[in-house]
Amino acid sequence: MFGIGWTEMLVLGVVALIVIGPKDLPVVMNRLGKIVNSIRRMGSEFQRELNKATGIDQVTNLRNTITAPLKQTAAEIRNEFNRTTPTGKVEPSGIIKPADPAKESVVAEIHSGLGIEPPKPVATSPEPVKPAVVPASTAKVESPAPVEAIAPARKPRAPRKPKVAPATVGATAEAGAPKTPKPRKPRAPKAKPEA
Repeated sequence: MFGIGWTEMLVLGVVALIVIGPKDLPVVMNRLGKIVNSIRRMGSEFQRELNKATGIDQVTNLRNTITAPLKQTAAEIRNEFNRTTPTGKVEPSGIIKPADPAKESVVAEIHSGLGIEPPKPVATSPEPVKPAVVPASTAKVESPAPVEAIAPARKPRAPRKPKVAPATVGATAEAGAPKTPKPRKPRAPKAKPEA
């Protein structure tokens, strides 16, 4: 747990026996065991409450109900097409065999068994087809998002003009010079009521 081996535990036990004494050692070990047990109990209660609050138990149950049938189906398919020999080696069962022994694929046999028309082979051309080059300025970029999700482009805003304070009448100072505040009048002291 803390990387303490048996030799370290033995040394700690001998030191505890010498320091605490043989008379009080069982009482101390009993109390220490109860404290450790209560700490573990509090930790498990905290974890249980945290899981309940976050809903982790429900998520794991939902995941198990979804994945369990999928795992079972995958195992059934694997067992259907593969068999285990007495030596433990897994071999194809041979239920579906390719029509052409030179091919390993059984796709055509599965298609014919299900009544699906097999895909037609792609004709190969003698020359490789070069993709059309579209200039970058006229190229239209396709987005995987639906049209409704794409936000319309907004025009950039013009920079705001700085606010200018109205000029006071009779001011001779320059417009850019800092203004000095007027000194305030001191307040008159309040009169104390006579008792």
